[in-house]
Amino acid sequence: MVYGALLGETSWQDFLDTLNTRMPDGKSTLFFHDAVLGSGGLSLSSGLEDAAAKAYNTHFSTVNPWMAKAAVRPVGLGVIADQMLPHEELLKTEFYHDYLRSIGCRSSIGVTIMREKGRSFNLSTLTSSTDAGYNRANAQVLTELAPHLRRAFDYLRRERSNEAGGKPLLDAIGVGLIYLGEERKVRSMNTAAQMILTEGCGISVTPTGRLNVNDANVNEQLRATGRSREPLQPVCSGRIGNIKYTLVRLQSDFMSEFLQEPTSALIIERSGGICAHLNDRLSGNEHLTAAELRIASSIASGLSLRDTAKLNDISYETARSHLKNIFSKLGVNSQVALVRRLIP
Repeated sequence: MVYGALLGETSWQDFLDTLNTRMPDGKSTLFFHDAVLGSGGLSLSSGLEDAAAKAYNTHFSTVNPWMAKAAVRPVGLGVIADQMLPHEELLKTEFYHDYLRSIGCRSSIGVTIMREKGRSFNLSTLTSSTDAGYNRANAQVLTELAPHLRRAFDYLRRERSNEAGGKPLLDAIGVGLIYLGEERKVRSMNTAAQMILTEGCGISVTPTGRLNVNDANVNEQLRATGRSREPLQPVCSGRIGNIKYTLVRLQSDFMSEFLQEPTSALIIERSGGICAHLNDRLSGNEHLTAAELRIASSIASGLSLRDTAKLNDISYETARSHLKNIFSKLGVNSQVALVRRLIP
């Protein structure tokens, strides 16, 4: 499932859902923790309600008593909670009484997959089991999974570092893509975006490398994405003159969170839009419907399927159904292959 998720045959959510079934009341998470700041966040989880995930990200990550030991444990070694903190000590903590018990859990197993500059990326399953022997056997499973997860995430990072994504396709059809970090800092942009910005379209980059947009709503959204992990409105769109813009908050890519990569993407295009042009590159029996064109163009712009669903105001399952239809029409079986199929 690790390699299936990497290649787009399944999803990381499916991987966590399956891992959950190994332990009673399992709640599996991929999450990061910053030992310097003493806080972190759940990047992707299974079995947790949204309110519980939000509570962890906004408060309980700062009082998680396991993280002091987790910050120095060997990378790749699956451990049980008792190795991070004796259970009798855990019972005295706010984290146990106000968080673990509220979600029906009493212990956990975990493994550190990667650690860089004080930030660790971890896989953990919270559970109601306090049987040390049973939990230790499942922690061994995490030890066995760890090198495969590390290999998969190293691959994701290499793919991201070459900044291929959908930029060549968007350049070909004149659509600009700007990736932004916190505080509106421009991380990268494609050639089409550079050309649009030189036209005096009301969007510019300051001498300090920050994006400035002549639209108070967009600027407020950009500032907000860097201030918190609150589930803000993921999409903001509008027009400045003859330029249509779409701001998408990137929050579902767990590797981006760990690596502190772009927090949002600004897609800018001249009047006419991008969807109408994609079918020009396809043969008649490959032509996509309007909904499929929107999904394909969003994936081509580098967005995850979850962000694509948010951008198009549809459910994740609907987006996945459209994507399967696109795969079938174009004869591909992964998002990477889709982008390569569409790029001239």
